[in-house]
Amino acid sequence: MFDIAWTELLLVAVVAILVVGPKELPGMLRTIGRAIGSVRKMAGEFQSTLNDAVKEAEKQAGIDEMRKQADAAQNFNPLGDLKKSLEEEKKKLETSMNQATSDVKSSLNGEGSAEAKPEAAPEAAPVKAEVPEQKVVSSAELASTQKAKESAASTPSSKDES
Repeated sequence: MFDIAWTELLLVAVVAILVVGPKELPGMLRTIGRAIGSVRKMAGEFQSTLNDAVKEAEKQAGIDEMRKQADAAQNFNPLGDLKKSLEEEKKKLETSMNQATSDVKSSLNGEGSAEAKPEAAPEAAPVKAEVPEQKVVSSAELASTQKAKESAASTPSSKDES
């Protein structure tokens, strides 16, 4: 707390002995000790009083916060909030439908007087796809060709002789 070295304390003790005298020094030190003790006691009481005041303020703040939450819970109405949001969406839909209806009416009024023909999409030219012709093989022909391949595979020496 106080950065006092031993040499500084020794110097203070020597000055105290010279000023007060060796006979009265123990009584003076006792008095100084009692004064320091009473100052510490008052500081402790002051600190405990402040701590109590802070705790009381925190309790009061906690009570106030709980009251606010209780009031908010009483005012909480999920159905009312849902109803408000649904009404807002309904209004948005009604305005968009009214806008679309007015757009259609204005376009019909503009086209009705001119009797414009609807534009047809241009016809695409037919595309011819060239597919190579393939021979249709019956299942009997397929079976006979597979048997011939199997017999040729099983007798390779007969091919070499012919």
